[in-house]
Amino acid sequence: MVYNCILVRYTGEFGVKSTQSQEYIEDFIHNNIKRALTASEGPDLLDRIRFFTRQGRLYIYFERQQDTDVDSLVAVIGRTFGISSISPCFRTSVRDKTAVVSVAAKLMLAHGIGPGSFKITVRAIKNPKLDIPSLKRDITGLSNKIALTNGSQKGFSRSRFKKGPKWKMGPWSGEVESKPEIEVYKDHAFISAERIKSPGGFPLGLENQMVALVSGGLDSPVAAWLAMRRGAVPVFVVMDPDNGSIGDRANASAVREKALENIKVLVEYTKGALKAPTVYVAPYQSALDAFIQHGSKKGITCLLCKRFMYRVAEQICFLHDCQGIVTGEILGEQASQTAKNLRVLDSAVMMPVHRPLFGFDKDEVVTLANRIGTMPIATIESVPCKGVPKRPTICGEVFEVEKVEEKIDIKKYLEQCLSGLEKVSQ
Repeated sequence: MVYNCILVRYTGEFGVKSTQSQEYIEDFIHNNIKRALTASEGPDLLDRIRFFTRQGRLYIYFERQQDTDVDSLVAVIGRTFGISSISPCFRTSVRDKTAVVSVAAKLMLAHGIGPGSFKITVRAIKNPKLDIPSLKRDITGLSNKIALTNGSQKGFSRSRFKKGPKWKMGPWSGEVESKPEIEVYKDHAFISAERIKSPGGFPLGLENQMVALVSGGLDSPVAAWLAMRRGAVPVFVVMDPDNGSIGDRANASAVREKALENIKVLVEYTKGALKAPTVYVAPYQSALDAFIQHGSKKGITCLLCKRFMYRVAEQICFLHDCQGIVTGEILGEQASQTAKNLRVLDSAVMMPVHRPLFGFDKDEVVTLANRIGTMPIATIESVPCKGVPKRPTICGEVFEVEKVEEKIDIKKYLEQCLSGLEKVSQ
């Protein structure tokens, strides 16, 4: 394979920050990448590669050509938070103009970017002597020459210059854009034919931890991922309404099984974090039965249930010094998610509740779930929640819900749930 280097582009919003902040964030990403590569590929990979940086860029290359394994770099770095895109590149000395022209022309043609169909972009940083117009003309001229000979020119092997149909980046499915580019930095030319979209955002661990309530559904894992994308390492909490044993698959609830599968996907994005995420399963079958008994006639079962989940999440926030609760609610999507009902839910806790999907529509969530890798889990059939009332209220009142909670003895069920918390390895 012709590639021997990876060009990493940091998220553009770093550019509005002070130079000191940019350097701090970029160093943070750099360290996350090193940890992720070590966790995924082993420490020997780090011994074979070299890093050098400039503002907004990170270049990673193999010290020896025979050690080149760009696929492994793409697989890990492509899904790293804080990176907007990456490009597999051929790195060569810009002083060898013949090599730059040859690789660029052949790389474009092998990717189906023929002469006249592309406009190559050349950027030169700290190399004012480079004659960019001349370089572009030479690349176009060689492309035309190879095309006229139907690719039979000596030294042109499409299999050598062309990547396979899809780069693998774990659960992340980043868009790949054909984009012929040469980036020259000092005396090095980085030649690429494609950009691979990365998650963007901020590096994981830059923000304080938050508790993420994750179910087996579509919305909550996407919301948790969005919080991670802004730098928060989550403490995952799964609320289990059936209390099955984690070690006993025959008795394990479908809700918990699907939720843990979602978390398994999300954990793949945390490989580079300094601190691994914690996962809890909280049993609350007894509490749910009480909510159904006292709330179904008034249509407030879901409000009672979600307020209870928030209380459990808040206690775990205190346990781990987390600064908020992340949920997958979308304004107006369900009866419990109207503006008035969300106010009822929020009043149950002091800790702020963050809803990254608040203004999303379902199509947007589906698109993101497909890209993240959680969509296949959401499509697995499961039994609907037994607590949903026939006529759920869309205009709940805080005082009415609190009145019912007094009869239930919420404190007793909360203590019972917390005492049964199970920490799960991922």
